[in-house]
Amino acid sequence: MKTSKYAPRTPLEQLKQSKADKLKQDKDKATRLLGRLRWKAELLMVSYFKAVEVLQAVQQNGHYESQKALAKQAESMFKIDFFEFYAFLERFITLCLAVLGVSVSASAPRENVNALRYITNPDLQRTRPMAAHAFHANLLEALDDEDCPLHRSLGVQDVRIQLGLAKDYRNAWKDADEKDDRSWNDDNATCPKNVKLPDLALEAMLRILIIACGHAHDVVQAYAGADMNGSSQDFEPPTYAYDSMVMGDVPLEYMDDAMELD
Repeated sequence: MKTSKYAPRTPLEQLKQSKADKLKQDKDKATRLLGRLRWKAELLMVSYFKAVEVLQAVQQNGHYESQKALAKQAESMFKIDFFEFYAFLERFITLCLAVLGVSVSASAPRENVNALRYITNPDLQRTRPMAAHAFHANLLEALDDEDCPLHRSLGVQDVRIQLGLAKDYRNAWKDADEKDDRSWNDDNATCPKNVKLPDLALEAMLRILIIACGHAHDVVQAYAGADMNGSSQDFEPPTYAYDSMVMGDVPLEYMDDAMELD
């Protein structure tokens, strides 16, 4: 009777089963997110080619006001698409790290008091304080750690360089639809915000990042789970930065509008 699946389980056995079930669910999530990330990368290249085509047409045909507006819109739409891609990229990496037992803090140092004015000013609350959004930098720092299980996949050489560039673009372009961004006509632009789209080398960036994410996915799928060491403590599933909301029946791949993200 002890071997029956209906036999009563000890607290340790229940804990092991709960963790095994959770691990399988999270591995499935990682596979689904990787598929979505690959799809997003393909669509981002289409968006990029379209934006560059519009910008080049404007440069060849003259800088009339209507054409300037069209160029600005095309570039803004691409930058929003890039922001959405990076959001999925972060979500995938965060999930993979959590499965492997690595948590990433979203907190900045306590001495940073800039958050106070956001808390006390309702008009600024929706933008969220910079003081509370060190997550993006902390995520990359976690990958830099040689002891991180994903360091060899995402934290070394060209991959880490491309992740850093992508984060810089993400930060610079998060409000691309709202700002008067004239980078397409700025010969002296050097910062990520104002990089010329034809100089972006997007295809190489996406290829490096997608291959690296595939390696990270392999690490996650090969992970057998942490040893229980005879512990019968209560099971506490890991918390993921992008899974903090109650999503109900919304698909895992769903994500809020990029313009509503911090």
